[in-house]
Parts: sequence; structure tokens; C-alpha cells
Amino acid sequence: MIDNKRRHPRLKHRAKIKLIVPESLENIVEMRDFSETGLFLQCDKALIPPIGTVLEVQTTEFDDAPVQLVRVVRIDPDSGFAVEFCSRD
Repeated sequence: MIDNKRRHPRLKHRAKIKLIVPESLENIVEMRDFSETGLFLQCDKALIPPIGTVLEVQTTEFDDAPVQLVRVVRIDPDSGFAVEFCSRD
């Protein structure tokens, strides 16, 4: 049995997400699901940043979508990584 420590339920939703890594190129990755506190992003192994990396994400589903600051909290090397939303303070 897996110990599920999630605070909020996940909602499955596919969407293209712009991944903005400081001092690097922007990439488009696929969101697999999201919750009130974060997202799971699917991508190639080469694009997976280390745990603790702070990046920015933005949905491509509509114009002028807000850019959100996130932190990498979990890595699944076979499929992608999870991020949690964080403040700009």
C-alpha cells in the first residue's frame, strides 16, 4: 500500500505548459495533472531539473496567462517531475 501524503486531490488534465528555466531556454512540456498546490509535468529525462530548482510555468491554453513560480519537489525519471507553487517573496 502506498502512503499518500497529498493534501489536495489531483485532477487529470492535459495541457501544454511553457517551462521557463532561469538562464536557459524555454520548453513546452505536457501537464498530466494538477492540484491546488502544484502540477505534474511530463517530459524527456534531459529536461528534468534537480529537486529544489525554482522555475516558472505558464499555460499555453489562453493568451496572457499568468506566469507562476514553482519549485521541483519530486522526480519520476521515467515520466517527468512534480512542482509545487511558491511565492515570489
